[in-house]
Amino acid sequence: METFGIILVVLLLVAVAATVSALLRDGRGHTPPVTSDQAWSALDLPSTNYTLRIF
Repeated sequence: METFGIILVVLLLVAVAATVSALLRDGRGHTPPVTSDQAWSALDLPSTNYTLRIF
């Protein structure tokens, strides 16, 4: 019974270590750089606030 408990604790520690390791390595070097190709514009949006336009 004690051997079973020790094996269970060791497996739990290995699982926690593998999870932490995977979370730390995940996504590094795989995100593209943020670039802005076009200047931002409001296109056909009105220049006044909606609440001011209703009066």
